Amino acid sequence: METTTKERVSYYVYFLGSNAILCLVASFAMLFYTDYVGISVSIIGTLFVLARIWDALSAPIFGVIIDRAQLKGGLFKPWTNLASIILPILTVLVFLVPSDASLTVKVIYIAVTYLVWEMCYTISDAPGFGLATLMTKNTHERDLLMSRGRTMVFLAFMVISSSAVAVANQISWPILAVIVATAGLVLMNFTRFNVKERYSNKTEKVTLKQIMTYPMQNKQLLFYLMSFMTLSMTNLQGIVVSYFALYNLKNPIYISILMFISLGVQLLTALILPPIIKRFGKWKVNVFSLVGLFATGLSLFAIGYSNPIVVCVFAVLFGLFSSAPQLMVPMFTADCVEYGAFQKGVRASGTAFATQTFAGKLGGAAASGIVAYALAFAGYIPNVPQTGQVLTWIFALYAVVPGVGALITAGLFAWLYKIREKDVEGWLAIAKKNQQQVDSAEQGVTDKKLAVPSLKKPHNSHSI
Repeated sequence: METTTKERVSYYVYFLGSNAILCLVASFAMLFYTDYVGISVSIIGTLFVLARIWDALSAPIFGVIIDRAQLKGGLFKPWTNLASIILPILTVLVFLVPSDASLTVKVIYIAVTYLVWEMCYTISDAPGFGLATLMTKNTHERDLLMSRGRTMVFLAFMVISSSAVAVANQISWPILAVIVATAGLVLMNFTRFNVKERYSNKTEKVTLKQIMTYPMQNKQLLFYLMSFMTLSMTNLQGIVVSYFALYNLKNPIYISILMFISLGVQLLTALILPPIIKRFGKWKVNVFSLVGLFATGLSLFAIGYSNPIVVCVFAVLFGLFSSAPQLMVPMFTADCVEYGAFQKGVRASGTAFATQTFAGKLGGAAASGIVAYALAFAGYIPNVPQTGQVLTWIFALYAVVPGVGALITAGLFAWLYKIREKDVEGWLAIAKKNQQQVDSAEQGVTDKKLAVPSLKKPHNSHSI
């Protein structure tokens, strides 16, 4: 391997810290705003949609900045270094809504802090995954880095989601935010000191026009991100599980139980995913997982939620089938980068990973809107027993929509995405051979320059 153990561990814990922060905000901000601050679900839904759409639109622009900036510290590390400081600070601000302010002031405060937080998270996410592509050129090592990095996502979500509500009820949400942000600050900064960018894209600097049109030029990236965005916009469980536990299962403890089960299974699945990918390939694993997620969601809805034990069993299945597609997102994006480099001669990795973030965030914006507007349409009222109609809608959002979304995603992916591991290995082998030829040619020129005889008369001990 090209990377050291210390370097790999530092890379992994960066994602542990950033995703502990992500889980706190992504999973509980809506619940905090509606049930603790007292803002209506329709207002919060609108704010979330607008903020995430703006953030999604800014993600490709940020990718352009990454590819064009060529900062002294590297292509990606300066941005992860910056995010490791400002993301924890902004996380605390998200949960410091002034309690004695008017509704208008609260809404403005929420809109501004949440929007800035979302944009800052882009600075941490896209460069974080892009960093692996410059740490090593070994495809299996790169997949390992990204897989273990995504594993930290599940571990962070498992810890935070299983304890956040109970801890916040004891010490308050702002204090919990300070604790999580401090942990994130420490963990994210390991990458600052221990991770190296061994490779550079400076020799592959592309024009602004190429960068702006890159997603349209790289059809495989476009096709993959279409399927990924479909999955993201229908992946509602992380948003709606708190409402499902509180009102359908009528016990807040199930927030922790369901999230812990699902994420625990995802974590275990992530640990065995690399050899499975090596055996069957990412394409087959992705399609199989998505179809399994569809079957799980529809089966649970048919059975119902009257028995919490059954719900917990299905949480195991949800975790099993949802982990692989999420873990493999940066792997597919990295393969698409190699496709673009081979087919078009453009390696705009910053743009590719920022576009990945764009697709995820745009899908997340749609997901937030679907949950908020569906609850408002059904007649949801915070902190009171819900009507049968509201309970049915919550259950459908938890089980049916993610399942149907997974099936649509599987169809799009299987139909459009054509890259396989052997293709990527072939492209990298050709690129390596071409680079060796260039290096040999340059070395030959250098040797010839060194061989030019001096114009000075050489010293001769026999001359007078």
